[in-house]
Amino acid sequence: MFIKEYKKNLVILKSIGSDYIDEAWIMLKGELPKDVSGGDIVKEANRIIAEYKTGKKRKKRSPFSLPSFFLGVFTASVLAGILFFVLMMVF
Repeated sequence: MFIKEYKKNLVILKSIGSDYIDEAWIMLKGELPKDVSGGDIVKEANRIIAEYKTGKKRKKRSPFSLPSFFLGVFTASVLAGILFFVLMMVF
């Protein structure tokens, strides 16, 4: 991988080693600390690309999401039923 261009707010990376992506454009934040060098930016870009390749950052859906949904629906139904019967008794 090499840096093709480096401008104030844009780094263009060529030959990142992907079968699908030819180049990567990384937009920098407006205000960078004064002690940040070009090497630091390249290291950060390498980290981001490595995470993309390995899929390390992708979060998988929790296996408990569907049972949690049905538990929530059941609990809400029971509470609505109790509230209904209490209101029927009062009025």
